[in-house]
Amino acid sequence: LKILWLFGNELSSTLPSEIGSLKSLVELDLESNFFTGSIPTELFQLTRLETLYMYDNILSGEVSPFFSQLEKLSILDLDTNYFSGTISSEIGNCRNLTEFYLHDNEIIGQLPESLSNLTRLKVLDVSLNYLNSTIIDGIGTLANLEILRLDNNYRIDDDGNVESIGIYGSIPDLIGNLSYLRELRMDNNFVGGSLPTTLGDLKSLITLRLESNDLHGIIPTTLSNAVNLQYLHLWSNYLSGTLNSHIGKLTQINEFFLDDNELTGTIPSQIGKLLNATYISLANNYFDGVIPSELGNLQNLEKLELHYNNLYGQVPVTLVDIPLVQLQLQGNYLYGDIPVGMCESTSMQYISANCAATRRPTPSPTSKSIGTIDTNFALPSPTASPTFEYRWSCNCCTYCFPYY
Repeated sequence: LKILWLFGNELSSTLPSEIGSLKSLVELDLESNFFTGSIPTELFQLTRLETLYMYDNILSGEVSPFFSQLEKLSILDLDTNYFSGTISSEIGNCRNLTEFYLHDNEIIGQLPESLSNLTRLKVLDVSLNYLNSTIIDGIGTLANLEILRLDNNYRIDDDGNVESIGIYGSIPDLIGNLSYLRELRMDNNFVGGSLPTTLGDLKSLITLRLESNDLHGIIPTTLSNAVNLQYLHLWSNYLSGTLNSHIGKLTQINEFFLDDNELTGTIPSQIGKLLNATYISLANNYFDGVIPSELGNLQNLEKLELHYNNLYGQVPVTLVDIPLVQLQLQGNYLYGDIPVGMCESTSMQYISANCAATRRPTPSPTSKSIGTIDTNFALPSPTASPTFEYRWSCNCCTYCFPYY
């Protein structure tokens, strides 16, 4: 027997030790059952085994160092079980491994440096565990890597107590050596330092998710050299500085999330070159200036979040020309109203902004009162007349926020 597929049944026993007698087995697929207990040591006698699928069971115990005896093993999938303990350094002896999955288990501790021996590895997924680990120094030697997932290792319990801080430390510059990398996820960890400029060397990269970390510093202009990026998630960090005009080179972007950082300056007009974007969020930063009219070039844009910045001026009428479903503007210094065409759009489902208000730098007795809240704001526009009264209302907002 060379191939044994038992996937997708309702088998609910422990794995029998007799499995070790199947000496000719090349492929073993036990996925999506209810197998319990630990992996029997007899399984490691199957020295011809090349693929082992065990995901989506109730298996437990440590990831055995005896996996190193399976020298021909190419795919090891232990996803979605209850494996615990640390990853043994012996895993580095499985030099034929191309795919190694440990997603959604209870693995703890530091990633072994011996992982850098797995130079044929294309997929490494240890997401959704309880690691407290730095990124291995030898990450740059994994030149064939296409998917690297270290995400969601920062874990808290139901009472809000931290159970693991996840991946910490900085991202090594050698990450730029992974020229085949298509997906890089380290989100929801405690990764610190700054974004390495070498991220721009990842010409094959499609997904970059580093949100919910402790990243500081600027967004390097070299990032725009990763021209195949489609999903850029950097939200909920401490990134600062301005958004460079080089972002216009990221023409394949679908999701562009920079919200909840400390970015400043104006939104560059080159954002209008992200023609494939469906979702842009720049919310909860310190952007100032006007909303670029070039956003009206984005004929695929469905969601635009600009709330809680220091933007001023009017909502550009060019936004009428795009199929927006959701627009969030609250917490800025806008005046005028939502363009009529947006209110009448058949695609629009949600518009949020501040309640109607008047901001008076000087009294204007001929003004007509708008709303019930009259707040003295400093004029954001350098061209404003000192007798001009700024008015903002949102007559077709589906959700209205008060001014504070």
